[in-house]
Amino acid sequence: MKVILKENVDNVGYIGDVIDVSRGYARNYLFPKGLAMENNSGNLKSIEHLKQKEWEKRNREILNAQQLAEKISKINLTFQVKAGKDGKLFGSVTHKDIAASLAENHQIEIDRKKIEHNEPLKKIGNYQVSVRLHKEVDAKLNVQIIPEEEAEKESKSVEDKASNEE
Repeated sequence: MKVILKENVDNVGYIGDVIDVSRGYARNYLFPKGLAMENNSGNLKSIEHLKQKEWEKRNREILNAQQLAEKISKINLTFQVKAGKDGKLFGSVTHKDIAASLAENHQIEIDRKKIEHNEPLKKIGNYQVSVRLHKEVDAKLNVQIIPEEEAEKESKSVEDKASNEE
């Protein structure tokens, strides 16, 4: 039986595709869930409208993701953590920490599952973390991990310079 898909169906096809499926699959699954309609000339015309709307929606999503990617690529996140003498952290900086910092400091809400990094962030240093914003759009986020002692020294030196200038 030939049907026209009204929605994207995993392992079957995309909106507007005319596919050949068994009668039982069409009657018992695709039609009741509103995922497909019968293949006839009237339905072919109406599905073209759905295809156009889906295309516009997809383009809008990609454009928004690209704009967000530009914003994210300019951000430098800095984490002050406790570390040993050899530069190893007591714990690690997790994807959850990165997502929380983005939301707190930059008002960018990103699901922690979209943040990708091959290795755990367990040492002092600079890292580049990938953020998957859309199937086709990735952003690179710079993460800097510094020990708390170093951050305290920097803040004291800034305070000392300010007091010396007065």
